[in-house]
Amino acid sequence: MKKIIVLLLLAGAGYWGYRNYDSLLSGPGAFDAEGKPKVLLFVMDGCGAYCADVAEKLKSRNIPFEEINASTDEGRGRFEKFGDNRLPLTVVGRKTVAGNDLPAIDTALAEVMGIEVLTPAEQQAMGRHFDEQGKPRVVVYGTSWCPYCKRMREHLDGRKIAYQYIDVEQDSDGMRDYGILRGRGYPLVFVGFRRIDGFDANKVDQVVKELL
Repeated sequence: MKKIIVLLLLAGAGYWGYRNYDSLLSGPGAFDAEGKPKVLLFVMDGCGAYCADVAEKLKSRNIPFEEINASTDEGRGRFEKFGDNRLPLTVVGRKTVAGNDLPAIDTALAEVMGIEVLTPAEQQAMGRHFDEQGKPRVVVYGTSWCPYCKRMREHLDGRKIAYQYIDVEQDSDGMRDYGILRGRGYPLVFVGFRRIDGFDANKVDQVVKELL
């Protein structure tokens, strides 16, 4: 497990630099005075549990963040710079996640801030999503009876995209990791840290093109 974590740490550092070098230079984002990514959470009056869930997620990972009320004039001005009208809005460096999609927030945190933001169990589960050089690969969690899992495999085969298929009913480690990663349906596809829930061929193609 130590070897996997070391590889992920190295890959995460290199990957962050590669993905964020250009974006550090221009455009909206959340960075400190030294150019390091930080986290902003835009909320609004009356958002209630919808916004509170995101704040609790960030606190549970010990992630420092600035909470900004977009209902105020100052907060609205900062919020509008990101070109999104959905709240809550979580900004991690250059990445934004609208709504309280907690798994998507986890992905953004890991991609931008590194593997350290994940729990040890999550780090171990993510080890399947990277090769020995620390490069992201495609992993599909599914079952033998899931028709959309079959369609996803056919899609990847047709695109000649290499992937690992994990039948969670036949692979006890796969079932454990699926639970750790809070799977909520099949197929569950990962490309490195990036997560795609359900059968979304266009999204998979987009992520594969971006990351691989």
